[in-house]
Amino acid sequence: MSLFRPYVYKNRPDLLDNAPVKKGFFRFFELYFRKFWRFLTLNLWYFLITLPMVLYVFYALNGYYAEKLQEIGEGVILLAGVGFIANVVSFVPRFLNVPLLVVSVLVYGPITMGLTYIFRNFAREEHAWMSDLWSRAWSNAKQGLFFGIMDILVLFLCIGGMIGGYAEAGKNVSYALSVIRSVVCGIALVIWLFMRHYTYLMAVTVNLNVFMILKNAWLFVILGFGRNVLSFAVTLACVVVTFLLAPLLTIILLPLFFYSFSWFCTVFTCYPIIKKYIIVPALEAQAQAEGNGDVKPDQGLAETSEELKTEDGEE
Repeated sequence: MSLFRPYVYKNRPDLLDNAPVKKGFFRFFELYFRKFWRFLTLNLWYFLITLPMVLYVFYALNGYYAEKLQEIGEGVILLAGVGFIANVVSFVPRFLNVPLLVVSVLVYGPITMGLTYIFRNFAREEHAWMSDLWSRAWSNAKQGLFFGIMDILVLFLCIGGMIGGYAEAGKNVSYALSVIRSVVCGIALVIWLFMRHYTYLMAVTVNLNVFMILKNAWLFVILGFGRNVLSFAVTLACVVVTFLLAPLLTIILLPLFFYSFSWFCTVFTCYPIIKKYIIVPALEAQAQAEGNGDVKPDQGLAETSEELKTEDGEE
């Protein structure tokens, strides 16, 4: 049951058997609008889970830039739309702020695993239950916790390094070193953002340990460079539209559309790289070992190779 309406699960429900298959841009939006209410529901759940972290970033930014904002003008705040949301939830008792933030940080990685699994199935036009958001989060909890905390640490350190380097450069403290520090942190941040396109996807698709996932993700930064740039550009555009244009857009897009649209775009764009370099070779190797000849690229990916995850999420 959807949060907003009942779901009717069918295989490609609104397409005829002989209908032409769309590709690229058109296929993405066909899938998005076909499952629109599921995307909206998933976004709302993800928003509620990550809201404490978003509010922490909001308060940290406005605290860090407090003096500069006062110079610009009275009452100026960064991310005004998030500020409105913060006022709406201000009825939550203060003593719960830290526990909710801790829970949000710990659950962020596993719940991203569940979201990635559902979006991967949507991209492959396979079935996924809404309950998979929780069941896949649980079955991938260890790797999800690792990658979630790593996400937060890398973002915190790289963004902090960029801002710190810029601030030191303005104070004439070893100007060249400060600039180099900011540039290095910026490059590291972009590389990690490219790598995370694949970390969660591989974790819910193939049986690999954390080291191998990171190694492959590093290789896919180069092998999938064009797709990485496209996905990054779309995500950046979503961030600008959601947070920087108007508070009203933040209030509407953040709870209902931002997370699901941007992350589904990433999964839809980058999954073919994993399929090309990991899944298809694994299936071909298995087919040759079993004497079955060539394997079809879309043949039951999740259950035809020992290297791939089983349908119940076991490793």
